[in-house]
Amino acid sequence: MSYLTFLLKSSNAHGIHSPFVYELVTEGFYSGKKISGNGKNGLSSKVLTILFKTINHCKSFKLVVYGENSNEVTETIREVGERTKTKLWFFSPMAPVPGGLDLGFICGSNTQSIMKAFEQLHKDVTDQNLFVLPNIHKTPEMEKAWETIKKDPNVTVTIDTYHLGLIFFRKGQAKQDFIIRPYRSFLLDAVLGIRNLWGLLA
Repeated sequence: MSYLTFLLKSSNAHGIHSPFVYELVTEGFYSGKKISGNGKNGLSSKVLTILFKTINHCKSFKLVVYGENSNEVTETIREVGERTKTKLWFFSPMAPVPGGLDLGFICGSNTQSIMKAFEQLHKDVTDQNLFVLPNIHKTPEMEKAWETIKKDPNVTVTIDTYHLGLIFFRKGQAKQDFIIRPYRSFLLDAVLGIRNLWGLLA
């Protein structure tokens, strides 16, 4: 999906009818500051900003990073955590996490590696877990993995922010897939709002 296609399909907070997701967007995505990043290991400033806003809003401080280059990715996230004074605890995916896992960060550059990491983390998933997958539209392979994950029967809510995909397993939650702009932009909201209204009237 190109970024333009994403924008045309996306909504802001006003297009969300799930209280849980609405709160995440308005109190999480729309708050806080942008986090700088150099794109190393695929962790651009946009990926890191959305990731840390999500971590802080959902209080997901116990992390497992799994997949390709997981050690390097872990160090990048750890460094940003120290810089932003976010207390994070990193655990191995090969052992139970005391009290349960909060967030699983999936590393991968192709469908096979992403699904392998998803399945490994998925073994002990609960409805309180959150998984994230960066750069979901970077390549056709990554888009394929994202679409496969969305269809998993245990996945109830997904949020496509273009730079980062969020995956929830909340029991009792209606299965929904959201495409959301994770920032405020009066001009963009106005332009897309007019376009959507014109589509309804046409």
